[in-house]
Amino acid sequence: MRLRPFFSYYGSKWRLAPKYSKPKFDTIIEPFAGSASYSLLYPKRKVKLIDIDDNICVLWEYLINVKEKEIRALPLLERNEPIPTHLSQGAKNLIGFWTTKGSSTPAHKMTAYKNISCGFWGESIRERVAEQLEAIRHWTIQQTSYEKIEDQEATWFIDPPYQSGGQYYRMSNKKINYQLLGDWCKSRDGQSIVCENGTAEWLPFSDFKSTRGITKITKELIWEMNFTR
Repeated sequence: MRLRPFFSYYGSKWRLAPKYSKPKFDTIIEPFAGSASYSLLYPKRKVKLIDIDDNICVLWEYLINVKEKEIRALPLLERNEPIPTHLSQGAKNLIGFWTTKGSSTPAHKMTAYKNISCGFWGESIRERVAEQLEAIRHWTIQQTSYEKIEDQEATWFIDPPYQSGGQYYRMSNKKINYQLLGDWCKSRDGQSIVCENGTAEWLPFSDFKSTRGITKITKELIWEMNFTR
């Protein structure tokens, strides 16, 4: 059972996720979780999400614990209408990410170009989120940096801000030492799947797939390793 995205997020792997290797272990760990597109393919696994961005962590904590009726009670907004301030931060982040499609930060009001049929926050998105909640009750979310995560045998899906192009994240590529990240990836126990693009060389990447953006075609890269102690 594949889940649909719980929220729209910059750099999402929703379309690419089915093309990556299937998990070989019962536990999936995403150290740069974002919208967790890989884990959405395998929701019954033991999923551990980690991210350093508090917007992401607050939202996943909310989604894992919120009741369906609370989601269905969230307001639908008109063009340019502010997101109500009385809502919990998790609820505001949920609506905010859906009102600023593909952004790395949630908006504070509905877009001027709202069109429910185009996948912005609306009745159909709200209902979809509510219907999927039970599938992720066993997931966990932790706010920390990748290097502080305890190693364990698992499938590690590692999708950091790209060395070239990752500056648009709130926690951008400027805060990452890619040589240290590469060494960390090599030391993971189990199965590691690492994503990058362009001409990155901090791991011996292979060409994976070309993706077409709004203004250009981007070459996706991949590095995989299986290692058990």
